[in-house]
Amino acid sequence: MPLDLTELSRQVRAMSSALQRNAPDLAQRRAQALERYLREAPAHATWAQAADLSREGSAWLLARPVEPLNTVRNAPPHPTDYAVIATDGSHIDSDRHGAALCYVLNIGRVYLRYGAHPAAKLSSRPMLRFRDEDLYLIDGMRRVLIEGNYLSAQRDVAEGVELVALADEFLAKDTGAMPSLALQDGTLVRWTLAGAESFVRERFLRPYLGYLDDMRKRGIPVASYISRPRSPEVTGVIRLMFCPDVCVAEDRGATCSVCSDAAAGRTPSCFVCEGLSDADILADMLDEGQRGPLFVSMSRINIESYGDHLIHFFYMRVGREIARVEIPRWVANDADLCDRVHALVYDQCLKGQGYPVALARAHEQAVVRAADRRAFERMVEQTLQRAELPATSSRKAEAKERPAW
Repeated sequence: MPLDLTELSRQVRAMSSALQRNAPDLAQRRAQALERYLREAPAHATWAQAADLSREGSAWLLARPVEPLNTVRNAPPHPTDYAVIATDGSHIDSDRHGAALCYVLNIGRVYLRYGAHPAAKLSSRPMLRFRDEDLYLIDGMRRVLIEGNYLSAQRDVAEGVELVALADEFLAKDTGAMPSLALQDGTLVRWTLAGAESFVRERFLRPYLGYLDDMRKRGIPVASYISRPRSPEVTGVIRLMFCPDVCVAEDRGATCSVCSDAAAGRTPSCFVCEGLSDADILADMLDEGQRGPLFVSMSRINIESYGDHLIHFFYMRVGREIARVEIPRWVANDADLCDRVHALVYDQCLKGQGYPVALARAHEQAVVRAADRRAFERMVEQTLQRAELPATSSRKAEAKERPAW
């Protein structure tokens, strides 16, 4: 039976009405949050301490300010000659109902060079994973199948490794001769590993941080781009500004489990920020091409595991959108590299009509379409049959392929 669009249309109208009713309240709270944020702008060091004090007790994600909160920087002029490399990935999940237990990573690879000698190289690298060491996380006698978030983490590692390969293939001869940038889509913080066991984190983080080491040795700044971010980390710092329990002078951060407002029967003061993202609040502060201040992500895995690659971020206006750009600490601490990231990412957005053109091309190379997936499944079945190996899918998989009568 197809999707009941008639029933859904009624629910969509109800959603639209609710959003319309809530819009004035949301706008008022957004303005209130921004006003408080800008009032505290010179005291960014104090709120950095407050974020450190509140990291264990806060129920909210937090960011540590690195620059004054009202910092606004115009996009630096971009060089005429520069090169960018980018990767993006997709995958075909392992399917226990399929003919063989395996998965595919497909990494889109892009090299673009601008200026006097323009060049472009677009390709993809498919990788079939079927050996035990590729399929499972192994800890003694334990075997955990790589799927879901773990498969996404595996793909993230592969994207980073391919960036190093691209750098060696195309940028090695240009290092020092022309500015370059390595660009990824999405976050550099491996959030999905935050609650994972140590052997899981070690399996994925060691090669991922190794890729960042390799890029630093090559002198190529790494950045990631997040379109329409919903992160609430800066919003978490603004919550601390409203919290009556925070007092940096007394080394007291927020402890949400014993909130004094809640204990007194009041709505917590920080609820001014409820439902607001960083981009919602900072939107009115930035004009076209401008970036805001640098922050450190206070994600546990970032603070505890990334070391010299501690992930920083800033927000930047691109047209109607406020985008988030993430960089490692060694890029953030180098003013020239930070400016290069700002200038080149913005220029890539202009060339891509609002989204970095290198990432858009990498996505096109990486995407696995339904027809590709079916062709791969048939290839596996036929190859196994020719080798006189079991090549049947489960009854459930077969049932899904049969049309209903």
